[in-house]
Amino acid sequence: MISTIQILVLLLAVVAAVAVLAARLKIPSAILLVLTGVVLALVPGLPTLELAPELVLLLVLPPVIYASAVAMSWREFRFNLRPISLLAVGCVVFTTIAVAAANPLGAGLA
Repeated sequence: MISTIQILVLLLAVVAAVAVLAARLKIPSAILLVLTGVVLALVPGLPTLELAPELVLLLVLPPVIYASAVAMSWREFRFNLRPISLLAVGCVVFTTIAVAAANPLGAGLA
């Protein structure tokens, strides 16, 4: 049986390898890390690692967002500010309407 420490060391090695691969392919490492996580989650036979959602939101998500923000070009961000804002607001409005419409249908969201 593999111990938790061994799983953690193996995951850190995978993260390091993916970061090097992302640098060579010149794509954001956050995207490649998320795709690697999805692929690893779908591999049968790997031990399951259950994390509390609060732990992911507090410890995992902020470094990923920070790394992406640091690597972002401000010139490109300013150039794409309008589409980014429209998509962000549009997605929030769409999600709000979808949840409001699904709630009376017995989705049990309330």
